Amino acid sequence: MAQEPRKTPGMPSGVLSAIDVLAGEAPRLELRPEFETTSFPRTKEELVPRGRGSYRIVGEVARGGMGAVMRAFDSDLGRHVAIKVLHPELARNPETVQRFVEEAQIGGQLQHPGVVPVYELGLTNDERPFFSMKLVKGQTLAALLKSRKSPEDQRRRLLDIFEDLCLTMAYAHSRGVIHRDLNPTNVLIGNFGEVQIVDWGLAKVLPRAEVGEGATTIQTLRSGGAAQHPSSQAGSLMGTIAYLSPEQARGQVESVDEHADVFSLGAILCEILTGSPPYTGDAESVLMAAASGDVVAAHARLAATGAETEIVDLARECLTKDLEARPRDAQVVAQRVSAFLASLEELARHAQHDIDAAHALVARAALTRNIAIAVAGVCAAAAAYFALR
Repeated sequence: MAQEPRKTPGMPSGVLSAIDVLAGEAPRLELRPEFETTSFPRTKEELVPRGRGSYRIVGEVARGGMGAVMRAFDSDLGRHVAIKVLHPELARNPETVQRFVEEAQIGGQLQHPGVVPVYELGLTNDERPFFSMKLVKGQTLAALLKSRKSPEDQRRRLLDIFEDLCLTMAYAHSRGVIHRDLNPTNVLIGNFGEVQIVDWGLAKVLPRAEVGEGATTIQTLRSGGAAQHPSSQAGSLMGTIAYLSPEQARGQVESVDEHADVFSLGAILCEILTGSPPYTGDAESVLMAAASGDVVAAHARLAATGAETEIVDLARECLTKDLEARPRDAQVVAQRVSAFLASLEELARHAQHDIDAAHALVARAALTRNIAIAVAGVCAAAAAYFALR
């Protein structure tokens, strides 16, 4: 008699997982656990993706105004994943759902190590849209910046992280995608050094005419001809104010392109170098400064950092009110950061070479001195010997 296929723990009775159908009694491989397994105090079966009985919700990662990110365990593949799901009251709003779906589509098509990969898009058991993605364990760039004792602390490590951030955005720009909310809370540093940009919920896909010749652009609901989302219409304010370009802070949506992300990159670089973003103070004063593009104080703080001229100049150029005066896109910024870091490596090599040469000179001098002392000793001994004779 044929054995009945086993049922995955937590799966409704009579429902088989894909692995049971494909492999029957084949064992599930289990690697060393990457995440601690915790449980909710109450059941969250309504959040399980529809038709994915092998998924078990085991915790909450984060919660915001739009939705929540849950941690789930996929027993078929033996891995934890992150599941982003809309709040129930927003799951019936067509405009919000469209934005949510576009975020998933953008994340799914931006296949780069610096972008958290999206696995699938669908509905939960209670008919809320969800998308699952890689679960990354680490800390945000904001937390790392906050932990510093001074702006000089860990500066080289932070510039390496910034280079990775620029390279990821260079790839996104090459695909016709602008993030529109680049700030340290949306940069995640994994426990093994991986740097990834998260939260593409405000991202915009540029029309093909605005993308370089031959570039392959991202396809979303709107790029396929759906109506424009109202939050992208002129007059809307999107993003984290302290890092916004002047055109974003003024709600000039039609003017927003790669230059806006370049300004935000400059704002992050400003915080790395000086300890603060370009605009500081209460919310009202920050918004006023952002809308007017008043970066005089930021430029003054950059000049006083004592950092190398090349990297300070780059930050100042990114933080320019005139968007056409900024570097064209993240690719230009990435190239300049990479060149700067390479020059630091070259200086370090030269310095090490000089140190090694100095050590060799001292060693030769010491050896010469020892030989001279030894010869003098031999001569003295010979003189004493002949004197005795």
